[in-house]
Amino acid sequence: MLAGCSVLAQVQATPVPTPRPPSAAPRLALTPAPNVPGDPNHGRELFLARGCGGCHTLYGVEGATGVAGPNLTNVTLRPTIAGNTIPNTPENLARWIMDPPSLKPGTAMPSLGLSQQEAQDVAAFLSSLPYNPPP
Repeated sequence: MLAGCSVLAQVQATPVPTPRPPSAAPRLALTPAPNVPGDPNHGRELFLARGCGGCHTLYGVEGATGVAGPNLTNVTLRPTIAGNTIPNTPENLARWIMDPPSLKPGTAMPSLGLSQQEAQDVAAFLSSLPYNPPP
């Protein structure tokens, strides 16, 4: 596991709402990706609340500038995930988000304690990004 990831995983185990300044513009509703189950808007909130941007960069998402994990910009346009070991499908992406070590033992990405529905929503969020221009 990468240095600091075990501490980050512990912090991420407790959902914390993302504070939004009163002057911040409301987040626009996301257009879902075709044929991808889940709620991309809830997935975006989970991505922010669980601190995914602490390890991953995601263009257009404030604070998502981490470099411990791969850049997730356009991740759903790639043929594979998890270091080119798993075919990239909405189902596999949700399974990976829910419990990475079960699919790739020894991975640096910890299990974040997400439910199946929450993982599916985060996968729907990531899948929706090519259909939604960044702010």
